[in-house]
Amino acid sequence: MKRERKRIIAAVWVIATLSSFLFLIIPERGLEAEIDPCYLKHKPYMYWDIEPGTQKAVYLTGCSTGIKSKREEIYKLISETELNSIVFDVKDDWGYVDYDTEVELAKEIGADKNYYDLDLLVEEMNTRKIYGIARFVVFKDSILPVSRPEFAIADSRTGAPLYSEGSYWPDIYCEEVLDYYIELVKEVASRGVREIQFDYIRAPARGNIAYAEYTYNNDDKTKVWAITNFLKRVREETKYCNIKISADVFGWVFIVNNDQDIGQMLEEMVPYLDYIYPMPYPSHYSPYFLGYELPEQHPYEVVSHTLKKGTARINNTGSEMKSDNGCMVIPWIQAFSLKVKYGEAEILSQIKAAEDLNIKGYLCWNAANIYKVVENALKTGRSIE
Repeated sequence: MKRERKRIIAAVWVIATLSSFLFLIIPERGLEAEIDPCYLKHKPYMYWDIEPGTQKAVYLTGCSTGIKSKREEIYKLISETELNSIVFDVKDDWGYVDYDTEVELAKEIGADKNYYDLDLLVEEMNTRKIYGIARFVVFKDSILPVSRPEFAIADSRTGAPLYSEGSYWPDIYCEEVLDYYIELVKEVASRGVREIQFDYIRAPARGNIAYAEYTYNNDDKTKVWAITNFLKRVREETKYCNIKISADVFGWVFIVNNDQDIGQMLEEMVPYLDYIYPMPYPSHYSPYFLGYELPEQHPYEVVSHTLKKGTARINNTGSEMKSDNGCMVIPWIQAFSLKVKYGEAEILSQIKAAEDLNIKGYLCWNAANIYKVVENALKTGRSIE
C-alpha cells in the first residue's frame, strides 16, 4: 500500500514539474492552435529600445544600408552626437524589398534586392545601442503592379496600370496587395526590428489621377476607409509582434481638415499608430504660406505652425486602440536645400520648433544620405545654444 502511494506521489510530482516547465517555455498565446511567426523567429540577443518619443534619427536608403563603410560612418556620427536612431529602407520607393527577404511573392516578381542582411543590421545596431526604424514604402510601388497588373490602379483610358507621380500604384482597396505587404511587415518584425514606419501610405496625389480607376472598390468606399483598413489589418495581424507602428504624412495633413483625396485623414489614422511623422519641410509649402513669399526662408515658423495645428487635433482624438502613451508626434526635418541653402541655423531652427512644443524627437531627411550639415549643427550649434 505504501509502495503504491509512493508511485502515485511520484507520478503527481512528475506531472506537476512538466506542467510548470511547459508553462515557462510556452507563452500564454502559445496554447492557441496558431502560433504567430513574429514570436517564433525572434533572435536570442537583447533588443535595444529607447524612451518613447525620443528617437533622433537620420535616414538611409537600402543601398546605403548595404554598404559597410556608410553604416560605420553613420554609427560614428551617432556615437558623437545626440542622435540615437536610424531610419532605413526595407521596402523602397520603387517597390523593391531591400533586405534578404524570404517572402515568396517578392521573389516571384523580382522585388528582392538583397542589399543587406537584416539580421546582421539589427545585431550591429543593438550592439551600439541604436534604435532602428524600418521605412516601408507602401502604395508607391512600380514592381508589383507591373508584375501583377490585375492588382494595379487601372488607367481608365487604356485599362493598363496607371502611371502617376513617376510610379505605378497598386490598388489601395485590393486585399491581395495588403496580404503581400503585411507578410513583409511580419517578416521584418520577426527579425527583431522594433518599429515599422509606413511611407506613401496614400493614393497618388498628382499626375494622371483623373484617370485613376480603383477596380477593387466595389462598395464605393472612401480612400480614408482604404488607408484605415490597411492600418487596422496591420494592427490585428501584428498584435503578437513586439513592434511599434508608425506612418509618415504630408505636413499639410496636419493643417487641413480633409484627406485631400489621398486617404490621409489625421483623426482616422492616429488610433492605429504609435507614432506619426509629419513632413513639414519648409521648401514644400506654397509661396505666401503664413504670409511669407518664400516659406523655406522661415523654417521655425513653418514647422511650428504645422506641428501646433496637428498636435491640437491629435490631443482631441480618443481611442482605445492607441498605445499606452498615445500616438506621439515626431517631425521629419529638412536636411537638404532647394531654393534656400540650408545650414546649421536652419537645422537647429526646425529642431527648436519641435522642442518648444515639448516634442523630444526628430528625424533628418536627406535623400542622398549626406549629413555633414546635421553633424555640424549638432556638434557646434548645440554647444552655442
